[in-house]
Amino acid sequence: MDIFTTMEHLALETNPTYGAVIKYGDRVFHTDLTWKGGFSARVYEFIDDPEETGLGDIECRLSLIAEAKEEFEDSGHAIEWCMRQK
Repeated sequence: MDIFTTMEHLALETNPTYGAVIKYGDRVFHTDLTWKGGFSARVYEFIDDPEETGLGDIECRLSLIAEAKEEFEDSGHAIEWCMRQK
């Protein structure tokens, strides 16, 4: 079974002070503070096309395509990792 998320769902689960959900072209970057005090980094791709579905970007389904195994010292370094995955 495939499990998808959306930008809206990610934003609701992300710490508003430390985390970020960033649309970058056809990818979405996600970082958030972990329970260990570091920052996670994930890259998603769009499954749905807003023009085809009539949905907004935040409502389109996303599929996880990359997740950092390590944690980062801050959200900036986590997003830098995401950008290198593109």
